Amino acid sequence: MTYLLDTNIIVFMLRGLKSYLNPNERQRDRQAVARRILYRARNEKLSHNQVALSALTVAELEFGAWNSADYENERDATRRAITPFDLLPFDPDECALHYGEVRYGLESVGKGIGSLDTLIAALSHTQFGPAYFSAVRSVLPPVHCSAFCSRRW
Repeated sequence: MTYLLDTNIIVFMLRGLKSYLNPNERQRDRQAVARRILYRARNEKLSHNQVALSALTVAELEFGAWNSADYENERDATRRAITPFDLLPFDPDECALHYGEVRYGLESVGKGIGSLDTLIAALSHTQFGPAYFSAVRSVLPPVHCSAFCSRRW
């Protein structure tokens, strides 16, 4: 199985990986979730599953680094954090075809998810069956929401 994580999950993980001298409860909570995401990714890989990010997610993370107060440190932290994950390229031919289908399917039922998340869904349709990312919430049959950062595991 392949798990395709979206930007929201990775940003949540990045925030949790930050070091705090005296973390408050919210920061400790985020740190625990970040550790669970990394632990789950490692276990899935050991079980011969793929845990991946799309090129679009990496692009969004790069924008976040540029948008931060300290691009160099943010970029370095981001690159270290994404090393455990496989990176999936965006195929302009196949993904473009699926993008139109996915976006039409979502918007025709009033469940649009934004252009970048729709592109990630199109990439998942192209590369493999189900995509696991937090923004979709199971609105299209081949796309399923991930419990990748839930507190249940």
